[in-house]
Amino acid sequence: MGDELIRNIYERLGGIEAKIDDIRDIRQTADNAKDIAEEALASTKNAHHRLNKIDKIVWWVSTTIIGAVILGLLTLVIKTY
Repeated sequence: MGDELIRNIYERLGGIEAKIDDIRDIRQTADNAKDIAEEALASTKNAHHRLNKIDKIVWWVSTTIIGAVILGLLTLVIKTY
């Protein structure tokens, strides 16, 4: 009875060690996923800032062109009268 109890305890300890190793693996995987997610977030923020800059440039160019067209039309109207 004593040997069987000790063997049972050793088997349970082995199972606990295996579960602890599994938890360590899961933790490592979670840490890697967190690092990848943080890199992706930083990359997304950079892309967003670049798109904002491009949007500002497009806005400036388009308003300049529209202003030039309006100014040209006004010049034609004024010269014809």
